[in-house]
Amino acid sequence: MGPLTRRRLVGAGALGLFGAVVLTACGQDGGEDSASGAASASATPTPTFTPKVTVTPQDGASEYNPTAPVTVVTDAGRVKAVEVTGGKAVEGTISEDGRTWTAKGPLEFAKDYRVQYTIVNDDDVEHRGSTGFATTSAANEADLSFDFEDGGTYGTGQVIQLNFSEPVTDKAAVEKAVTVTGAGDQEGKFRWYSDQMVRYRPKDKWAPNSQVNVSIKLLGTDIGNGMIMNQNYERSFKTGPKNYAYVDNNTKTIKIYESDKLTKEFPVTLGDPQWPSVTGQLVVMEKAKSYFFDSRTLGLKPGDSHWYEPFYASNACRLTSSGAFVHQAEPSGYPYVGNTNISHGCIGLLPDGAEYFFNTFRVGDVVETVNTGYGEADPDNGYGDWNIPFEHYQDASWKGNW
Repeated sequence: MGPLTRRRLVGAGALGLFGAVVLTACGQDGGEDSASGAASASATPTPTFTPKVTVTPQDGASEYNPTAPVTVVTDAGRVKAVEVTGGKAVEGTISEDGRTWTAKGPLEFAKDYRVQYTIVNDDDVEHRGSTGFATTSAANEADLSFDFEDGGTYGTGQVIQLNFSEPVTDKAAVEKAVTVTGAGDQEGKFRWYSDQMVRYRPKDKWAPNSQVNVSIKLLGTDIGNGMIMNQNYERSFKTGPKNYAYVDNNTKTIKIYESDKLTKEFPVTLGDPQWPSVTGQLVVMEKAKSYFFDSRTLGLKPGDSHWYEPFYASNACRLTSSGAFVHQAEPSGYPYVGNTNISHGCIGLLPDGAEYFFNTFRVGDVVETVNTGYGEADPDNGYGDWNIPFEHYQDASWKGNW
């Protein structure tokens, strides 16, 4: 080759550069270790799965009824796992198609819960999420109490009383939830004395020596104004032998019947003309071997004609909330028992009669008083429910001789 001229040098340089470019291009297409190749491999997209998942209750819900359903539903794939935290462990079941998870049983009241779920598709690609909610707070819980002790023994005239912690507006729902069985399995009715107190009695007295079962299925029931009942109840009580007392002002006596047989008769003193004893059937409410009597509770004060010094009455059995008792008369009253009425409405007996009555009668036994010239006690002043004809028992507007 001859000497290189400037022209040939430029041409050779251009060819060299072109060759380099071509070689570089060939190297890019076929070289596995090139930087561009590595970048291309790492850019492979990650599989995604975004089903529509609906959780009940919705995220952020508050005052959610613990007995209402908790579910996780997906429109694609299947539910792989659900965990509900915040209270006791919550189990659940998954539907046959795998699309729905449903919690078993009720939740707890006044808890903050978290629902964490995992949904998976056929390629095992997972989708996770979580929501939160709060159940009914303590301020919106309702419960009730009974007028008898579970498993206790009572007289055949015992009336079932339910006391609600909150006003009940849906009374029909409450009545529907109550089932009373046993002791003759007879028809019974409810009577509401207020929005927070209802009583139940059978048509006739309970059968003696038997058991009364009370089942109340109210858990989760909205009794009104958003107040939610916080439990179900199963209670029972036994009845003892049938005891009944008949007090007649005309004869100034009390006759005691046991199992429908007259067993004892004792003289009594009743309420004087200014404080006459009420008539009708009443139920023994409570008993005490010694009970403090204070005339100030009647609005009396020293100097009043009916004032008496406070004292402890023996063998006292309460018949009304306002203070009518069967009890042992004070020694100063013994001469009047059987012939003159001197009490403030109570039924006073001599020691032997008072002790026999106290030892024989139990809470729930019935005492009937007649011929005092006075009316009956209001049915909610004690348990005057047996003075109401059964056909009128549910009618709160019906008024008897009180």
